[in-house]
Amino acid sequence: MRAAVRYAPIAMPKPKPKRRRRILRTVGIVAGALVVFLLLFVVAFVFNPLEGSLPELRDVVPRGVNFFVRKQRLADDFATFPEPRFWAELADARAYPDLMQTRAVQELKRGGLERALQEAGDTFQRVRQDSGGWLDVMRDLIGTELIVAGYEIDYTQQPPKPLAQPWWCVYTRVSWRVRAADGLARFGFVQEQLRQNGVDVTEQDGMLVAKVPGVPTPIYVKRHLDALMVANHTLLLEQSQRLIDGNRDEEPIGQMPAYTDGAVQRIEQWAEKRGVEVPNVLEFVVEPNAFDGFARFATGWPNPQNKDSMNERVLASFVNLKGWQQVTGGLLFGPEGLTVTGQVGLNSKQHTGFQSSFYRAEQQRREEWLDPFLAMVPESACAAAALRMPAGEFLYAMFDALDQAERDLINDGMKRAVFQGTQLTDTRELIEKLKVAFLPRTGFVFRRNVPDTDRDEQGNLKVPVTARSPMPQVAWVFWLRPNTNQLVDDFVGMLRSHFQTFGFRRVYYLRVPHASGMFAEPVSEFTHPAIPATGSIAMIVFRDFFVVSNSGPLVRDILRTRYPALSGARSMRELPEFRAWQDTMPAELNGVVWLRGETLVPVLDDYLQFADAASEMPDPDWLRQVRPTAEDQVRRARYPQFPSVASIPKPMTEPGGEFDQAVVAHMQELWRRERTNFTADDRQQMQQLRSFAGALRAAAVEVELENSYIRFRASVLPELR
Repeated sequence: MRAAVRYAPIAMPKPKPKRRRRILRTVGIVAGALVVFLLLFVVAFVFNPLEGSLPELRDVVPRGVNFFVRKQRLADDFATFPEPRFWAELADARAYPDLMQTRAVQELKRGGLERALQEAGDTFQRVRQDSGGWLDVMRDLIGTELIVAGYEIDYTQQPPKPLAQPWWCVYTRVSWRVRAADGLARFGFVQEQLRQNGVDVTEQDGMLVAKVPGVPTPIYVKRHLDALMVANHTLLLEQSQRLIDGNRDEEPIGQMPAYTDGAVQRIEQWAEKRGVEVPNVLEFVVEPNAFDGFARFATGWPNPQNKDSMNERVLASFVNLKGWQQVTGGLLFGPEGLTVTGQVGLNSKQHTGFQSSFYRAEQQRREEWLDPFLAMVPESACAAAALRMPAGEFLYAMFDALDQAERDLINDGMKRAVFQGTQLTDTRELIEKLKVAFLPRTGFVFRRNVPDTDRDEQGNLKVPVTARSPMPQVAWVFWLRPNTNQLVDDFVGMLRSHFQTFGFRRVYYLRVPHASGMFAEPVSEFTHPAIPATGSIAMIVFRDFFVVSNSGPLVRDILRTRYPALSGARSMRELPEFRAWQDTMPAELNGVVWLRGETLVPVLDDYLQFADAASEMPDPDWLRQVRPTAEDQVRRARYPQFPSVASIPKPMTEPGGEFDQAVVAHMQELWRRERTNFTADDRQQMQQLRSFAGALRAAAVEVELENSYIRFRASVLPELR
């Protein structure tokens, strides 16, 4: 037999490792090429992930805009939009319920603000949900830096004309996600998808043009690096592009002196004084008279001829809104409260003669003029103010603001008075003689009016009041030049000698006690029941000051406060909230205003109670008191042919006669003005002020004046306990 033959199995050759590496390398190269191609495609047609950031967003905003608002780090202000981080603390404040019931808040609610904020919050949430968290409006679109700017006037026409609707542009720094979305929106298939969702998007001259349902005009979108610009008109985008290109025909708002001086420098000064490295600030630039509503308001307010308001006539001496060119500055948010600082640019050609002298008042170190005044403001005061201005010119302005009948009455008294041995001709001559004694500074102190209940030996009120009013006690403080005290003392002596000539009933000399005896300086108090609210005018000359007030007790307290070592009285400078504000005051300034919520609320309560209790009919005692003065004023104004009331024919003066009817009508008009005849609308406004005051711990304003600007800083310290 043939022997069996055994065959060994044939082994298949194994792949060589070198070949496998070649395949992997090929795959890697292809994949890398695809990635590179994709990146090149993204860079070429979508956006460049490696592109830089715009150094300054505000440098692509043209300087000619009528309004500009800028906020950085907006995302840090909200835990969850639309509720700001401070809201929980405010909602726990005692004043919160009253604030929510004020007319201003209710009007905002009726205007749809609350609903609009909630809708915006819902939109933000819906964007996050629909994008699976890939896109967040606050994080990716508006949270880093946001600017809103625009025009209220069309300067492309000659002459320029107001716009029916403002031209606005939103400038914002966006994340890579939004930049990618902007690039994708330029592809036809993406635009088609957007059209199916109701948004018509096309590309025009490098801009996206979107037509959104419910929006009457197209929305234009342009991007440069990480800056996204969204506008309702192409003009702003064209100007911004020229700024990006370095065109010398355009200048950015970031280099405008009104912005750098009024906003940037003021904000930096505040941050340095507060020790804040990165302030949380809302910057703004506004040209008020570019807004038609403000321009129309400015033409009529304040009205120097307002017959019903002496306050407005006096205010017109200082304020001229028509000359306000720009208001620039910043609203600063801090843990201690809110501060607004900035500058009002003025057109000095619009100044009156008094305003020119007022705004030229030189600055002086505050320890040389302001601190001595603040040291004599009692801590019971609800407000105080001090301004550097020509006191004599202000006295002229105050006198000119009086009604003609009031000026005639005072002038008539002056003609019968003797000052320093010389017969006076009128009030302006007296002011001319006195103004040399006054330094260019004037101060005011306000306090709740507490009736003076002192009685004489017969048990009668020393200072009766028939012209009841909630008006607070007010003191007017003048600084005296060296060696001029005697001149002002002579003036007070003239009033004491001729007090009946000027219509006063009585005059008192009030001694002011202290721990060791009596102050040397007495208070002269002149009384008449028809003087509103207090029934008196009081004055004192001491050291470097001359104080005039409608309250003897207030003058006494000012004197005591000026000498705390003798009296133990405390000034407003001892209050913790005042000290915190004073530490940041500039070394030189022209004026300050200070408000204290705790003592201001009772003053406003008095106004509300008076409005509720006041009668439509004149008070009989008041009528008896003012009748002689009213008769003389009516005779002067309407019957000058008669030298006195007694010379008027009896049929005219008898009840129901022509002259009697004119006097009654005049007294009714006086009563209407003096009794603070609040309408329901007036009462609502006062209640609103009361609510705001209740939420206020303190507030302060400081100003620096020049002919071409007003620099200001206002601080509000809320009461959150």
